Amino acid sequence: MKRIPLCLVMAAFIILSSCGNEKTVFPKHSTYSYNNGVVKVNKSIKTLNINIDSGNLQIYCWDNDEIKYEAKHVVRGNKSDEDLKILLKKYSVKSSQKEKTTFITVSYAGKIKRPQDYYTEIKLTVPRSIKNIYIKQDTGSILIEDKFEGNITGDVDSVNTEIKAMNGKLIWKGDTGNFRFDSGKLLRDSTVNITAGNISSKAECQDNSQYVFKTGAGNVELSFPKDSDVTVDSYGTLQSNQFTGIAGNIKVKAATDMGKISIDGY
Repeated sequence: MKRIPLCLVMAAFIILSSCGNEKTVFPKHSTYSYNNGVVKVNKSIKTLNINIDSGNLQIYCWDNDEIKYEAKHVVRGNKSDEDLKILLKKYSVKSSQKEKTTFITVSYAGKIKRPQDYYTEIKLTVPRSIKNIYIKQDTGSILIEDKFEGNITGDVDSVNTEIKAMNGKLIWKGDTGNFRFDSGKLLRDSTVNITAGNISSKAECQDNSQYVFKTGAGNVELSFPKDSDVTVDSYGTLQSNQFTGIAGNIKVKAATDMGKISIDGY
């Protein structure tokens, strides 16, 4: 009778044991939940403060006296649908009011290792009576779709931003991400200052005013009405400048440490 080597018996035992303890491996997939609601806003509320950890923000305007929010929370991972749905419960949209400001916070109550796997698609429709918007956002994107009549302040980390149209003062500070301003009028002392990313702006300016557009690494492309009395103070590689006057009453500082600067008229 043939003897079976002990090593083969042990190997078979290990294989059978591991098969019994093997966990199901799921392909990476997404699950999501919705969170919609409204926040009543009285006439004394003039400022909206938005705080988002990871998400894609869209802002629209309307004539109603309430802020409507439409949120889609998303989680991606190699877990079962049941486990992913448990993670979805960690999302929240909270609102509060203090004095003349409404606060809206969109957050995930857990550690976000990969923002592309944990984020919220959030759409806000705000009253036209709001005249100041402050945005604090860690990662994602921002799109201000409707023309906003008022001031916008942004303090963002890794966020791509586009403002379709506004009339007001703009103060924007960011770490990484591109910034685009499509049309409107910027009031005096407006600034865009980002560490890394391209800046593109097409805007009217106030007379007797100053503006700053600065990036550490990226291109700066600015466009002003051709008849603007603009004087440009550039720091970096100047590719083109249609405003070569030295005595204009609109002072524009354009700067990039790594990139090119273009100043054009329209």
